[in-house]
Amino acid sequence: MIMLLAVCLIGLTLPTMGAAQQGKAIELTYGTPYGIEHPFSIVDKKWIEKIEKETNGRVKIKPYWGGAVLGGQDAVQELQQGAVDIGFVNPSTSKSGFQIFKASMLFFYGVDNLDTGAKIWKEMLAKFPEIEREYKDLKVLCWGGSLNQLVMRKPVRKIEDLRGMRIKTVGDVSTALAQLGVEGVSMSNSEVYVGLQKGILDGNIAPVETLESLKFADVAKYVVMINFYRTHAGMRMMNLKKWNSLPPDIKKVFENNIDFYGRETEAEFNRTCDHAMEVGKKLGIEFIPMPKSEMVKFYAPIKAMAEKQAKDLDNMGLPGTKILAEAQRLVQQYSK
Repeated sequence: MIMLLAVCLIGLTLPTMGAAQQGKAIELTYGTPYGIEHPFSIVDKKWIEKIEKETNGRVKIKPYWGGAVLGGQDAVQELQQGAVDIGFVNPSTSKSGFQIFKASMLFFYGVDNLDTGAKIWKEMLAKFPEIEREYKDLKVLCWGGSLNQLVMRKPVRKIEDLRGMRIKTVGDVSTALAQLGVEGVSMSNSEVYVGLQKGILDGNIAPVETLESLKFADVAKYVVMINFYRTHAGMRMMNLKKWNSLPPDIKKVFENNIDFYGRETEAEFNRTCDHAMEVGKKLGIEFIPMPKSEMVKFYAPIKAMAEKQAKDLDNMGLPGTKILAEAQRLVQQYSK
């Protein structure tokens, strides 16, 4: 009788335990170098809420803002190693890999607005699977780019004025600009403010929104409007081991929100740049348009470096020349 009662109790308990295990939320962590009120973080919060809602609470994402867990130049490697489950990372800082992305930061010269860049990037992804293949060790959850200006301590009214200046740049842009007499400096955004403040830097290639989000308006009183397109890349990614552990229906929710994440990021980027420009004008910041004739001079060394990088990719067995040619064909097509 006692044995029968015990069996009955076990029979009643096991389904309950199984239901509890099935109902337990999948807890994920998200790390970003940006503060909670940064434009990127505003979109992150919308996306987190949307993912949690569309998974009916089966996924819970805990964010760590402001570089608390992730945000240095080793962020790609740290994400691969599982420092967090999801991270805002910059492939250009990765010590290895992403050869196509690093080269293609120069391939899209002539794109002068983010919407055009997004259209071209989408076509490039479809035509060249080698681009996405570079992210095989991570799962891309959002593709994004930016439109950058010269945020300066000193006025620049023609390209010749840049000679002798020290400007924070990234990747091979630095090598290309060296031909214009510019000393490119690599440093994190957190260091740029102090660099500008102390005169260690003359300027920074950055979006207008950084006047507000990173408070560059305090230390830079000129913005030269070069509209330099920072190529789209994987911006938010998931650790591959964590991604592979997710149930198929949960993966589908993340997949279905890749376009949303990118669109919202670009919309917020454009909105905050417009707002920062309005605020900047009230603060006395001068926005200097750069004539097309001067931009030809700016792009000349970038064009030469892009061709060199394309050949280097060819030598690695990657379609560098084809990617560059198609990128420039699309730039011309969408610029008409």
